[in-house]
Amino acid sequence: MTARRPFPCLTLRLRAALLAVLLAVLLAVLSALGGATAAQALDRRVIPLSNLRDGPPEATLNGETDSVALRVFIPPTGPLSSVLLTLSYENGIDILPEKGTLAVFINGAAVAELPLAAFKGPVNAAISLPASLMRPGENQIVFETNAQHRAICTVRGTFDLWTRINLAASSLTLEAEGATPEPDLAMMRQLLVASNRARDPLAIFKAGADIDADHLGWGAMVAQSYGLLLGDQSPRVVARPIPLGKGAPSSLDALPGLSSKNFLIGARDQIAPLLGEARAAAITGPFLAVYPVSGPNAPPGAFLGVVSGRNPAEVDQAVSRLSDVNRPLPAQNAVIVAEAASAPPPPRETQEEGRYRLSELGFPTVQHSGYRYTGRLTLTLPTGYAPVSDRAVLFHVNGAFEGNLGPGAILNLRVNGRAASAMEIDKRSSGVIENGEMQLPMTLFRPGPNIIEIEAELPPASGADCVFAVRRPSFTLQDNSSLEIPGFARLVTLPNLATTAQTAYPYGGMAGRDPAPPFDLVVVGKEAPWFGAAWTMAARLAQRSGDLLRLVPTVGWDGAPDDNALIVGPVAALPQAAFASAPLAADRLAGLLEAGALIAQASARGEPMAAADRRALVDRLRGAWSGASPTTRAGAVARPTAATAPMDSAAQNRWQRMAGDGKTASSAVSGWVPDWARRGMAMAARYVNRWTVMDTPVDVVALTENTETLPEAALLQYHAPGADALTWTVLTAADTRSLDRALRSLGEGGLWDKLRGGGGLWSSASPSMTALEASHPYQIILNPFDIGNMILILARNLSQRLELLFGLLLGTAVVLTVSMRMLLRGGHAERNHKGQDGS
Repeated sequence: MTARRPFPCLTLRLRAALLAVLLAVLLAVLSALGGATAAQALDRRVIPLSNLRDGPPEATLNGETDSVALRVFIPPTGPLSSVLLTLSYENGIDILPEKGTLAVFINGAAVAELPLAAFKGPVNAAISLPASLMRPGENQIVFETNAQHRAICTVRGTFDLWTRINLAASSLTLEAEGATPEPDLAMMRQLLVASNRARDPLAIFKAGADIDADHLGWGAMVAQSYGLLLGDQSPRVVARPIPLGKGAPSSLDALPGLSSKNFLIGARDQIAPLLGEARAAAITGPFLAVYPVSGPNAPPGAFLGVVSGRNPAEVDQAVSRLSDVNRPLPAQNAVIVAEAASAPPPPRETQEEGRYRLSELGFPTVQHSGYRYTGRLTLTLPTGYAPVSDRAVLFHVNGAFEGNLGPGAILNLRVNGRAASAMEIDKRSSGVIENGEMQLPMTLFRPGPNIIEIEAELPPASGADCVFAVRRPSFTLQDNSSLEIPGFARLVTLPNLATTAQTAYPYGGMAGRDPAPPFDLVVVGKEAPWFGAAWTMAARLAQRSGDLLRLVPTVGWDGAPDDNALIVGPVAALPQAAFASAPLAADRLAGLLEAGALIAQASARGEPMAAADRRALVDRLRGAWSGASPTTRAGAVARPTAATAPMDSAAQNRWQRMAGDGKTASSAVSGWVPDWARRGMAMAARYVNRWTVMDTPVDVVALTENTETLPEAALLQYHAPGADALTWTVLTAADTRSLDRALRSLGEGGLWDKLRGGGGLWSSASPSMTALEASHPYQIILNPFDIGNMILILARNLSQRLELLFGLLLGTAVVLTVSMRMLLRGGHAERNHKGQDGS
């Protein structure tokens, strides 16, 4: 007799239920896998709007109408399927919400009009954009406000109208169908300037633990091309030396410190352990390649460019081809560079003597309705612009003030933030301006870009009702108005960091046309951040020059440079010879920077130094300075020179030949001039300098008055030791952390455009920079064999030194008086003689 299992139906039902559960789990897993695959196929990029410009992460629009334009670079992607613009903004409480709007334009097309009702706090807006509006490459986003006051419809009321866009909290999100395209050389430059990775540094790798002079020069050329591609945005370049041997990375994906954009530069035998045999075998000449990199060390979408050759000379050719931003690269991932002449760069746009319409300066006709109009235009003057103080730039105005105007209607002009000229409108009901002349003093202008602000104030005839105003006053400025620039001298007074920051002189182009002579790029110190700082400075100067700089690289201090020099290194490693003519003695500068670094490090650890400790530190500094030998300018303590292997003579000659093109071109024009004439002009320049510039010593003790913001980094510019008019610019700090903070403040913090004088000292505790007056100033005459230029220089110097002009006039009067007396006496004697003969 066999036993029977109880409840057979229940067992079948349980099996069916378990089977259904397993089937559901399987379907869910398959669905998740399919969803993950779809998500992986979707290319999604988020671009914070703060990536689109330097300075504070916000944009403020003021007055009744104002606008701000941002450039966004979209890298190569698949077909865009979704574009979302997210904005975070707020506005002042005085704006009337019913008549206030924030308009958004994408590549000239209006896409949104948001109400200005965010006076209680920031509000967020999400704007879905047609995918066809955006395209790979450069795109433009424009925000424009139109605002009206709630109650005060006057000129004064317009200053209460403001709208602030939080760029850090605003973003552009792009979604594309399909995977990210594989990078090739043709798209590499677009990837370098892509806005979604604008804040990422450019990483330059070198196979080997030490960076030599060749790699310093190659990295500087690549960094300069990177800066030219970025346009106005600040570049940041970092050095990544990779030790070889045991523990070295086995592939490109395993490189430590990968950024989203990277370059590996070096001869084939040097980089072969990192590339692998197959890729290294393809290097049969000057070689360029780009490879995608992935792995735990690489950001998504990262790439690595390779610049190589079988020997240093071929690497020179590959670097030169890559750095020529005026020639496109082929649509291949690897190529052997063919010998070809480089394309000449487009001339840098500058305005010299002459008359320029506003339309030629990119300023269109303005028709403004309201109580205050503000606009701006840029005038770029050439390097060497030296104004004659009794001359003025003439602004010929064609425009009109219309409507029911009250007293006080006026047109104001400012140049570089300083009041320049004003024109009052006499006719109260209608004021037509035809070729009205406004004089802008030439001394307000400077070499490089100049900002001219135009402000029209249109007060109403009586108190107007803000809500029911039928017709507000209006202002029209025609684009056929013009600026007339008179003749100016070609003369540069150095040291002047403002001139270097705006035009790159003396390291960059002169007068917007001629190439500058080559300069020495010197790095003292073995740590990689110092090389990255030198490359960042070279990229910044190339941006302002508009072309590649000509340089001769040097690692370590192997003697004083023979040309203009850009010197980078820690203050403890720089030799005393580097500060022989600096505005600050070596020991005092080192003490300042080291004390500032101690204070900054304590604050970074969250343990700020007590006020009494800071004061004691400053007292010790001053005590050491007071005990220093007065005859030793560079300090009594000898500073060690960084030990380095001397640069190979063949390599030195190779770099000098590469940079010699600039020296040959600059001297070709004056090659016919005899030596005695050059010596005479040099002597004249020295006398001009002695007459017109004053030596201003630096008060070092005054720099320690505020113990909370002692400097931790310095950028100094001064006359090189010797009789020649050579310039040294030194970037130094106590340690690499202070250097990194300094470079960030110069770039992203917007301090580069505020450089001036003979030096700048700054601390991470303060957002501003302490500027030093120019010490031991000297002058360089451009176009010294131009007689007209020499006359203008003489007129400029006499107008600056009244005592010289008075002495010249007095001497002229004395000579004329003596001459007249001699002539009269001779005539009187002759008449007497004739009278006696007649008698």
